[in-house]
This record gives sequence, structure tokens and C-alpha cells, in this order.
Amino acid sequence: MQFLGSLISMAVIPFLAIYFAQKIGATKTGIILICIVISGVIGGVIGGHISDKIGRKKIMIYAEMGILISYVVITFCNSPWFDSPYFSALFFIINMFFGGMFQPAAQAMIIDITNPETRKIVFTISYWLGNLATAIGGIMGAFLFKNYLFELFIGISLMSLFSVVITLIFITETYIPRTSSMTINEKQNFSLKEMLKSYTNVFKDKLFMFYIAGAILVYSLEQSLSNYIGIRLEKEMTNQSASFFGIEFFLDGTKMLGFLRTENTILVVLLSSVVLLLFKKWKDQWTLVIGMIIFSVCFSIFALTNNVWILFIAMFIGTIGELMYVPIKQAMLGDMAPPNARSTYMAFNSMTIYGAMVVSSLLIIVGEWIPPIFMGVLLLILGLTGTFLYYLITKTLYTKVSDVNEENVRISH
Repeated sequence: MQFLGSLISMAVIPFLAIYFAQKIGATKTGIILICIVISGVIGGVIGGHISDKIGRKKIMIYAEMGILISYVVITFCNSPWFDSPYFSALFFIINMFFGGMFQPAAQAMIIDITNPETRKIVFTISYWLGNLATAIGGIMGAFLFKNYLFELFIGISLMSLFSVVITLIFITETYIPRTSSMTINEKQNFSLKEMLKSYTNVFKDKLFMFYIAGAILVYSLEQSLSNYIGIRLEKEMTNQSASFFGIEFFLDGTKMLGFLRTENTILVVLLSSVVLLLFKKWKDQWTLVIGMIIFSVCFSIFALTNNVWILFIAMFIGTIGELMYVPIKQAMLGDMAPPNARSTYMAFNSMTIYGAMVVSSLLIIVGEWIPPIFMGVLLLILGLTGTFLYYLITKTLYTKVSDVNEENVRISH
């Protein structure tokens, strides 16, 4: 299901700006894209709260039905019989709301059905599938979005229908609230006041807030690849020649950015299981910390050089670091989120991408005032600060696990 969802998103979302800009102009496109993002955030907040009250599967079905219906309407709005970019915009906003609603419940379900031993493997598979879907979906969109939009949306609607069928038939509920019948007090739990109370409780969890802050700092480095680093390469990198197996080719900044992104995706697809096996015997704490350090150093190098081979090598090593820390980082959520509030925690966690987008956008402004070498140092500081926060988190978590194990041994004796 998550593979299908990512496939659909990556075949459409990256091309929305081009689609709306051609149809209704750049200014209105900017407003629409902001509304789409805000809609996804609101959907995630509401879906996360309600999922902890009525269960995961119900929210997932409601969300997927909303996604399906919105894609069917969008298909009709881009058909040979009817063409309406404004109706399309409205239903893309609705679509993103239900997409945001789906994610916290789905992520919480993964945590529900895994234990600390299997969670890292499951999240490695999930991360691998996400990148594979990104690659395939991007190719689909690139070839079909411009000239075969109606046919593309028909295919996406059918995939959405298939995903609904999978959920209804093959997926069972993993979280059942303590009471099966809705009382008056439970109905009040759906109020705005109770929802704010739930998220306030999450905000008071200092360890989880460290997790969110660290995720924003580290992820902002990856986001800067499209923002500050992409802009710098476009401005500073003139056509450079490079040879690969005797084949000579020329790269400018834009092409270089595309190649780096492609390299990252291919390496994740090819090396996820290899990296998992290589570092299987390492302690998770040190695998995560060392992986983040490698990632931070390599991504800070992108701000310093225009050399093609240094950029390619840095991306290769940086992706290894990424594959070391990401599954462990995601699996840590299961140790921090209590069972009765997992969807709420997952919804809060989904905000990290928006926080990273804000930080990476600020880096563009800062990059206009300071030279690349200082930007490289700044990126490294952000990454290492996030790494230090995760070191503190893992230290606390492992201490708790150790204390629980010792207590269990004492009780058994």
C-alpha cells in the first residue's frame, strides 16, 4: 500500500507546479501549492488524533476512499470532455488532506505490529520501497504527465482503487481502543480542545522534542540539496567534462543536481540490504551516530566544491551514511511513542519535513551573504548538532531498556 501511495504521489506531485503554471499562471500556482501543503498538515493533525481514538484501519479506509474519489474527479477534470484547472486544484487540496490523514495511521500500524528486534528491518524495507517508488513514479510522470495526462490519472485512479481493496480485504486492525462503544466522554475527545490537549502532551515530551529538533536539523541538509546547493551549482558550475568508461559527457549545475539525486535514489535501492547486513553486529546507537556524522560531512562538502568526481564520491559516501542511520532513526519512534498515542506522535513527526523546508529556505537567504566555505561549515554544524541530539536520545533510551531488562531478570530470579 505504501509503495502504491508513493508511486502515485511521485508520478504527480513533482509536476504540479508546471501543470498549474501553464494553466493559470505562476502567482496563482504559488497560492495553490501553499494551500495543498497546509491541507496535508491539517489532515495529518486530524488523522493522527482520531486514529488514536477509533483505530488505524478505519482512518486508513476513510482516507483512501477520499484519495480515490478525489483522483476520479481530477481525472474527469482533465478529460477530453471537460478541462478545469480550478476544480483540479480544489480536489488536489482535498486529495492532500486525505493523504495527510492516512500517513500517521499507517506509520502507527507499522509500529503496532513490530517489536524492537524486527522494526529496523521493516523500516529498512519501507525506506527501500519508498525510494523504488520514487524512481518508478518519477519516470512515469516524466513520460506521461505532459502528453498523456488523462490516461495517467485513469491509471492512478485504478491504483488507488486497488489500494482500497488491499486495505479492506488483507489488512486487519492493529489497535483497538479500550472501550468498544462510544461514550459521551469519548465523543468529546474529538473536539478541538481535546485534540489540542493531545498535541500539548506530545509537546511536553522532552525526549521526543529532541528527536523532532534533531530530525529537522539533519533533514535540512538533504533539503538544502534542492535549495541552497542547487542554486549555487546552477550559478557557479559551468559546463564541465567528465569521462565514464571512456564516454565523455558535459555537465552544468542543473544536470549535476539531477545526476546527484538519481545517484542517491539508485544507491538506496541497490544498497539498503547490503548496508543493513554490513552493520548488523554494530550497536544501533553507534551505527546511527556514525551514519549521521558521515551524512553531515558529505552534504556539507556539496557547498564547497564544483568538482564533478568529488561531488559524486561525496554523494556515494553520504548515501551510505544515510542508509546507516535512517532505519534506526525511524525504529526509535516505536520506543518513544506510547501505544495509545502513536498516531498523534506520527502526525507530529510528519511536521519535521516542513520544519526542514523552512530551515533550508533560510539557508538560501544566508547563502546570499556569506561565502560557500562558511556555508559548508554552517551545514556541518547543523548536521553535527542534530547528531548530538540523537546521541543524547539513544543514550537515554538504551539506559531505560537496560534498566527494564535488569528489572525483568531480578523479578524472574
